[in-house]
Amino acid sequence: MEDKELVKIARWLGITDQQFEILLSIYKLEARGEKTTPRNIEREYLNTYGRVPQRSNLFGQIRQLLGKNLITKERQGLYFVNFDVMYTMLQDRKDRFIEELNEFNRVSERVKDYFKRAALQTTKHRVEYLNHNELYDALAESIKDVDRFYASANFPTIFYTYPLAAGIGRSNYTDMVWRRCFKKGELNVLYLTTLNIDFPFNHAFRVYGDPKKAYKECVIIIDQLWNQIETHDNLDIRYLKEPHGMDVFIPERYEPREFFIFTRDEYRNIIGGIRIRSPETAISAKQMFMRDFEYAEQLRGKKGEEIIGNIKKELEEKYSICRV
Repeated sequence: MEDKELVKIARWLGITDQQFEILLSIYKLEARGEKTTPRNIEREYLNTYGRVPQRSNLFGQIRQLLGKNLITKERQGLYFVNFDVMYTMLQDRKDRFIEELNEFNRVSERVKDYFKRAALQTTKHRVEYLNHNELYDALAESIKDVDRFYASANFPTIFYTYPLAAGIGRSNYTDMVWRRCFKKGELNVLYLTTLNIDFPFNHAFRVYGDPKKAYKECVIIIDQLWNQIETHDNLDIRYLKEPHGMDVFIPERYEPREFFIFTRDEYRNIIGGIRIRSPETAISAKQMFMRDFEYAEQLRGKKGEEIIGNIKKELEEKYSICRV
């Protein structure tokens, strides 16, 4: 081989030193405009490297280079270096290096967390029961410095207007999501929802005491839902016809360490929740969530527009008497 960089190229292409030397010999003949016959390749190899491969070995190496598409065989038995394939192979190699580097960076940053998680697994799980206000304050606090959260809901309150969110005691939570997800773009939000329009309507009616205002509020919420989904790539809302098995909220930084289960009254209104600090159980809850999430309909594009259009129709059909 001629220098260290050429040695590296051979390694990145996944070929032997001798195969690369043959590749270079072919190219040198090409560059001088000479015919790239096996005899000339053999002569060039000898002139460059002071030795010549056995004829059977030369043809064997050429066949392997042909098999990798690094050279092509043209009419009259001439061989040519295929730079397009070479560039593609090197780019693929580069992409793998970048992926490995990113993975290395992620893992190296998480070494301390892995040790912490191992320590936590030997301790007793902590369970805390929260009323409604304590629950939403805890949710807001839990997403202050996480990368993402996973949640299931009948209808995500993060799309409620501020007066409505404040009226039902959830403004701390919605403020935190709006600031970190919508304004700063630093929080990824993944929701599973049935988009049950009864919930925002009943919330709005409870706050405003006027069915016409409740109806208007629902129209605004549906429009806001679609606008935010279309605007923010870090927002992934998925639609399920049937509710997810368990109402959960799972904050995550690298890996989940805790999660929340919502508790409801006989009218399906959230009245509080259970906070479970357990990495193992939180990971299991996330796995259960993701099984439904992967098969749910993503609310983007034509399909998403169609689903949201159907929710608007449902609002009109159920509460048409409330329209102005």
